[in-house]
Amino acid sequence: MNIFYETIEKFNDFNSMTNIKLDQSIPGFSISENIINSYDKVLDEKSKLENKQYIEIKKKFELINQEIKDKESIIAQLKPLIVNFQDTYKKKYMEVELQSISQKAFIRIKKEELENYLISYELKLKEKDETDSKKADIKSEIVSLKNKIEDRCREYIEEVSVKNFEGLKSGILSTSEEFMKIPLENKEINSDYIKSEEYLNSTNEYKEAYKKLYYFMSGIFKETQKFIDDSNIEKILPDLVLIQNELKDKYNDLDRLEIEDNEVNDFLILKESYEEALSVAEKELENINGLVNKDEELLALKAEIENYISQNKKV
Repeated sequence: MNIFYETIEKFNDFNSMTNIKLDQSIPGFSISENIINSYDKVLDEKSKLENKQYIEIKKKFELINQEIKDKESIIAQLKPLIVNFQDTYKKKYMEVELQSISQKAFIRIKKEELENYLISYELKLKEKDETDSKKADIKSEIVSLKNKIEDRCREYIEEVSVKNFEGLKSGILSTSEEFMKIPLENKEINSDYIKSEEYLNSTNEYKEAYKKLYYFMSGIFKETQKFIDDSNIEKILPDLVLIQNELKDKYNDLDRLEIEDNEVNDFLILKESYEEALSVAEKELENINGLVNKDEELLALKAEIENYISQNKKV
């Protein structure tokens, strides 16, 4: 219960109870006063001192009169305490009210900030969904480009291991089949061996066999060189470079989207801090509104009034 209304209620209850007692004393006071006045008119001072009935009524009148004065005095002494309490409460309430008004304005600002943030929050969620979709597409394209590299390498290996290798075998077989038909007339042999003593002192049959074998191996080397030239890896490098450049672009696009996504995530996680700021401001308002009921000066005045009432209840 509010400290002000609780204290005023206790004062009003005590004041009403005291006034009721005063009202109850008035008839007896009036009757005693009238009787005394009547005696005063017919009795002299000596008679008053000797008249027991007069003395008894006089004592009763004085007792009632004192009770009335005591109750009036109690109320009179209590009223300044109440007035002081009311004035102090009004002062404290105004101070708290100013804080409350300021805090309410601050809360309105925090609510507007949260509302504006939530509008952007929804837009950022959509932006995140779009970014996630783009990232998924790019990752799919990256997988596709990686597969293209593997497929191109596989095609190259198959071409070398099947087509080119079959060409090499066919060339070697053709050279083998022509082995005995190789014409040796007007053929120069570019070999240091024919200048050696062993060759020069050999028989014509040996020299002819050597020449045939030399030209056979020359044919083999020629076919082998053709296989190597046809299988040169540099032939597929332009295709791989093109795919690699596409892949680099996709990775750059993915990195850019990751940066954008991180920025969006950094924004989205602010939701809790905005909500927390508003909650703290609202709790602070609750605390401000309760400051009057916790004010030490008011609590001390309230205790003083309650103690005064408690001490004078039986009067």
